Amino acid sequence: MKNESQVYIRIICLNMIPYIAVLSISLSKDIMEKLNKWGFNFLLIMIAISSLYVIFVTHNFERSNGIFASYYISVGHYGLSLVILSVFYYFQASQKKIKPILGILIGIFTIFISSARSPMLAAFVLVLIFLAYLNKMRYWMALVGFILIFVAGIYFLKHTSLSDFAFINRMYDAIFKGDGYGRSYNMLKGIDIFKNNIVLGGNILFEDGMYPHNIFVEVLMSMGLVGLILFGLYFKDLLKFKISYIKEKTYNLPYLLFFVQYFVLVLTSYTIYENMEFWSFSAVAVSIILFCNDEKIKSDDGRRHAAGNY
Repeated sequence: MKNESQVYIRIICLNMIPYIAVLSISLSKDIMEKLNKWGFNFLLIMIAISSLYVIFVTHNFERSNGIFASYYISVGHYGLSLVILSVFYYFQASQKKIKPILGILIGIFTIFISSARSPMLAAFVLVLIFLAYLNKMRYWMALVGFILIFVAGIYFLKHTSLSDFAFINRMYDAIFKGDGYGRSYNMLKGIDIFKNNIVLGGNILFEDGMYPHNIFVEVLMSMGLVGLILFGLYFKDLLKFKISYIKEKTYNLPYLLFFVQYFVLVLTSYTIYENMEFWSFSAVAVSIILFCNDEKIKSDDGRRHAAGNY
């Protein structure tokens, strides 16, 4: 167990090196706008090719990963990331709406063929965040209407010849059966291991090689309260976030949304060292917040030392 723990910690540390390096980068407007543009075009081209590959070559429309070597859940999240960037550019650009609309459609198609529920949950969380920010009754009513139509549609399709589609089947199981496909059992098992090893944790994986499918339970199970404290210290700067960091700098918005998206993913899937996208975008999110916070401090200090400690 000691050697196993050392290997586990070494893997985490090695994976964290590039993400910690991101924290040292000043993510200026010019850099962020270029990243947004390159990211959008790259995702649009790659996922479009993947979609064509699925349609004309594999004909696999269930739990498909297309041309990607990644697991189907990650591919579904790639589709959601494309949707996020496409919606962002749709409202940012006064003209050239064709590419964003195409990106939205391709992204939705990718989510559908992946048959993963995690991207759907992440999309729902993001919509809730936006509605809480806008806080207008008509948008809340529209969301309720969409949910009712979606739930009724899944129920109806489940009782037709389309019920064999993995997307419909898995959505039906989640909504009407509360079936997490063993996730609740795995999380409870991880909590039991933590209870027996509260300070430093116990097992890294279960005897059968499975894991809790929840990053917090995994941290507690494998590293105990010590690991949870270290985890909290890494993310403590997220508490410095202010809504002005995206209202005044809209080019930061996609990457903060990506962080939320992949945070939802780590609550339901993968191990702590497999979630490359989560660690990447968490580093970017923390870097954005630190950069914006530092700018605000310098700005306040320039206005009669409003933020200075004098």
